[in-house]
Amino acid sequence: MYLHQLTVQAFGPFARTEAVDFDALTSNGLFLLRGDTGAGKTSILDAVCFALYGTVPGVRPTHRLRSDHAPTDTRTHVILEFSAAGRRLKITRKPKQTYPSKRAKTGTATVEATVELHQQTSTTDGAARWEPVSANQQDTAREIEAVLGLSKEQFCQVVLLPQGDFATFLRSDAKDRAVLLRRLFDTGRFQELQVWLTNRSKAAQKDLDEVTTTLQRLSERIYQEAGPLLHQEGTSADEPTRPGIQHPADVLSWAQQLHTLARNAHTTAVADEKRSDSEHQHAKAEAQRIHELANHQAQHAQAQARRAALDDKAADHPRLRSRLDSGRRTERLRPLLDAVQDTALVLGTATTAEDNARTRLADEYRRAGIPQLRDVIEQHHAERGRVEGLLPDEQHHTLLNTQIAELNTKEEQASADLEEAGQWLAAWPALEAEHTDLLAEMTKAADQVPQHEQDIQALNAHLQAARLRDTLTIDLASATQTETDRAAEALETKKLWLDLRERRLDGMAGELAAELIDGAPCSVCGSPEHPAPAQRQPNQPTRDDEEKARTLHEQADTLHAQASGHRNQLATQQAEATGAAGPTPYEELKAQLNKVKEAHRAACNAASALPSTQETLARLRTEADTRTRQRQEAHDRVTECQARTKALAQQQTTLSETLAAARGTATTLGERITELSRTTKDLSDAIDAARTAAEAAARHQDATTTAITAAHGAGFPTLDEATAALQDPALLEQWSQELDQWGKDDAVVTDLLKTPNLLEAGLQPPAAPQAAAKELLEAEERMKTTAAARQQADHRATALSELISTLEHRLSDLEPLQARHALADRLAGIASATTTANTFSMELEAYVLAARLEEIADAANIRLQAMTSERYLLQHSADKDAGRRGRLKSGLGLRILDTWTGTERETSTLSGGETFTASLALALGLADVVTQEASGRPLGTLFIDEGFGSLDEQNLQEVMDVLDQLRAGNRAVGIVSHVAELGRRIPSQLNVMKHRNGSTLRPLISTDL
Repeated sequence: MYLHQLTVQAFGPFARTEAVDFDALTSNGLFLLRGDTGAGKTSILDAVCFALYGTVPGVRPTHRLRSDHAPTDTRTHVILEFSAAGRRLKITRKPKQTYPSKRAKTGTATVEATVELHQQTSTTDGAARWEPVSANQQDTAREIEAVLGLSKEQFCQVVLLPQGDFATFLRSDAKDRAVLLRRLFDTGRFQELQVWLTNRSKAAQKDLDEVTTTLQRLSERIYQEAGPLLHQEGTSADEPTRPGIQHPADVLSWAQQLHTLARNAHTTAVADEKRSDSEHQHAKAEAQRIHELANHQAQHAQAQARRAALDDKAADHPRLRSRLDSGRRTERLRPLLDAVQDTALVLGTATTAEDNARTRLADEYRRAGIPQLRDVIEQHHAERGRVEGLLPDEQHHTLLNTQIAELNTKEEQASADLEEAGQWLAAWPALEAEHTDLLAEMTKAADQVPQHEQDIQALNAHLQAARLRDTLTIDLASATQTETDRAAEALETKKLWLDLRERRLDGMAGELAAELIDGAPCSVCGSPEHPAPAQRQPNQPTRDDEEKARTLHEQADTLHAQASGHRNQLATQQAEATGAAGPTPYEELKAQLNKVKEAHRAACNAASALPSTQETLARLRTEADTRTRQRQEAHDRVTECQARTKALAQQQTTLSETLAAARGTATTLGERITELSRTTKDLSDAIDAARTAAEAAARHQDATTTAITAAHGAGFPTLDEATAALQDPALLEQWSQELDQWGKDDAVVTDLLKTPNLLEAGLQPPAAPQAAAKELLEAEERMKTTAAARQQADHRATALSELISTLEHRLSDLEPLQARHALADRLAGIASATTTANTFSMELEAYVLAARLEEIADAANIRLQAMTSERYLLQHSADKDAGRRGRLKSGLGLRILDTWTGTERETSTLSGGETFTASLALALGLADVVTQEASGRPLGTLFIDEGFGSLDEQNLQEVMDVLDQLRAGNRAVGIVSHVAELGRRIPSQLNVMKHRNGSTLRPLISTDL
């Protein structure tokens, strides 16, 4: 993967749009990303990671990526152009962010995160253009991972080499190393395989246990099925011995022997069933014969009893026939007798109705005849006509009442309006004066707003200058103290260096004598003989000691110069800020500003209320004119209502006298008309009822005469005797059927007593069906018992045959299951390190991680030897970790081998510079192994973050030589550091400059330095 162009806007510390041309920056293969602490060097790497994966390294949330320095209307976005897998791609990402919105109720709106991925293609004429590839998060993530071949975790470890993390990785224990390696190499699948093997072993054991349990259950069922057979008499001596389940072949032989015994028992049960069935048929025929004889004897006895009952009923037949004859003659008179009864009922009803109708009449009309009642009806009709003629006058009278009430209501409303208008106009002069004074005050406050604004602007400027002045005063004091400390340190290191140098010069003779070799010329006098060489003094400083002391002095002197320059810069800035702010204290300026702001706020509030106050005064003056007009109008309405009410009252009095005479005792004319109508209807009902009663009396007299004549003709002296002889037709039919049924029953009984079978049965002794039924029941029980025994024997033989077949099938499955379980259990034990077959005592995932760590150590040692003059090597250790419980090993131990001394030691014993060198080699080795593991695609761009400040000049040169080697194969290496020496060694640089309003980028190519 090669980076070409990066553009960030409102991202991290960058307030505006900043661009990085990686093609120009990486032209030399090695470039430096430098800047002050907190300027935003690492934010460049965050932007690359965010563009590719939508998140940044670590656990920082994406909603905090927006720059706090950026204007509110500037949207945050990152654009990255890069090449990978033979394709040039451009990705644009925007995180979730808020922006000002006039449409939103809160004033801000939120836009969700978006992404766009484009690929550069060529048109037919050779021009380059960007074609869209995807525009959603999921598709883009899949496309990026397919192109790069790296997950986000792998990318952050192999492209953005985090030195601090690898220093921790170098010194950490096996558990912490396993966390990182498991994440990078995705070895969870080996843990899953281990779990799968364990589950597979358990499943095989479960299957084997199920087959064994099934065999045990089959043995139990076979024993249960054959149990009754084994306990029968004569079989206990030949009973086969039941074997244990651990001998499957013996179980099968035992079951087959039981099956043979069951077949023999089945043959015996079939013979017993046939014998009992023959005995049952004979008993059944004998019981049938005795049952028929008992039935015939019972029928003969019943026929004799019926003969005696019929003879008893025949004594009452003459009286019954006489009543049946009288009832049949009277039945022909039934219509005439019913007519007499019906007309009597109608006459009674008509007479009652006439009495009821006359009770509703006045007392003087209750005894009057029909002609008199008709005359009264005519008088009522005439009176009703006269009253109906007065109905319009009554309606007009009601209308006058309504009009007078309305006029009274209007008069009351007009009086209320007159009073309300008078009260308001009485208070108007004082209200007008109050609003006029308020308007004058608000106008004066509005004129003071511009002056307040000028005062606020001036005080704000002084306040900011005072804040900067006070801040710089504190920083200057701190910088002055730092300069003093650095000067003291530089003086102390110089003194130590010079003392050490003087001591070395004093003992130089001993140092030179130590280098003499017999026969070799002396470097001072040239003599090959050395009769009395000087002795080396105790604690004699060496050349290396002097060089280290000189280096410490130079470093301290550099720090002192930097501190002095920083103090001078702060002193200049503090003097400028003091001149701009003046001597006034910051808190006093702040109090003055708050006071002016409060006055400005009050003036603005008063000025903002000025238009509404002017509008209120104009509205009140308009209302005063309206109230004056309303008071006059209300006075006119009161006068008019009083005059109209007096005229309508006179008309109402005249109509009241006429209507009172017409109503009489009624309340209204309508009630009087209703009263006359009701009386007229009662008179008509009385006339109709009297006419109906007379007609009913005539019809009743005619029906009575006709019925008496017919009764005499039918043989009845009087109408009452004929009525008494009348019977219910159903009762007559019942008497007739009883006489006919007696005749039929008499004939049937006579024929039945003459039947030969009944005569013969009556002559024989009584039958005994209970004894015959008992013998038949005993025969049936014997037949059922033998049949049940035969069925049981049949079922037992069939069940044993089926169980033996199942037993043979399950025995055929047992051996493969035993072999499968043995294999699965052995593999699971090896993968879980629970068996001695695993000679490493490491679980499967731990073994894979150990192999990966060994590869990483081998790859790291290639560069570590070059960076340490072939002194140090990383040694992978599979020994058990100190403090780890149990017999399992992690296989993730790392130790450092010092080839100069030939000893191994812990990585924690390395110095700061040695730790950085080993961590860098480890990070580069890890990058090689992870890249090969993930995709095998070359990495065109690498970033190395910090750590170079801990190296001396020689180690720095060796590390730079290794980094130069990384450039081979067209690879670009970016170093993130603020070490000044790297700035002199690396010509291509990207400088991140920190400002109050956000950081900016300045690329420095070799020609710019």
